[in-house]
Amino acid sequence: MDMNQRLAFALTFGLGGLIGFIWSSRNLWLAVRSHHWNLVDCDIMESRVEIRKDRYGRSYIPIISYEYKFEGLHFEGNKIRYGGTWGTKSEANAYCEKYPEGSSVKVSVDPIHPERSVLVPGGTFIYLAFIASIVSAVLGLSPLLAYMTD
Repeated sequence: MDMNQRLAFALTFGLGGLIGFIWSSRNLWLAVRSHHWNLVDCDIMESRVEIRKDRYGRSYIPIISYEYKFEGLHFEGNKIRYGGTWGTKSEANAYCEKYPEGSSVKVSVDPIHPERSVLVPGGTFIYLAFIASIVSAVLGLSPLLAYMTD
């Protein structure tokens, strides 16, 4: 691999890893914090499974929207959990069965930013994304740092 290819590799993986680190850090922080948010009643306005096709196959994504009031103000949300909810058809259907349209459930609301809410506090794959972004940044930036110190 020549010097230009090494620099391109370093910039691609390094910057990609840093961007991923910033995104996953924020979502990881929100996932952890959401366990301490206020629980309020919400009404499920829509609950369905969306099928998305790509070159790898099909993804089944639960689409759930809800409305809630916090301190007298009306808000709408659609966040089910941090880290994503895509997966198998049965997993997506399970979310829609747990949160059927027309039902009333509890939602966790960020008291500082009440427009931010989530049905299931915590996260799923966000921890894996956080670790992967660190590994990508380190692998990408290592050749760049070695080049700069030569």
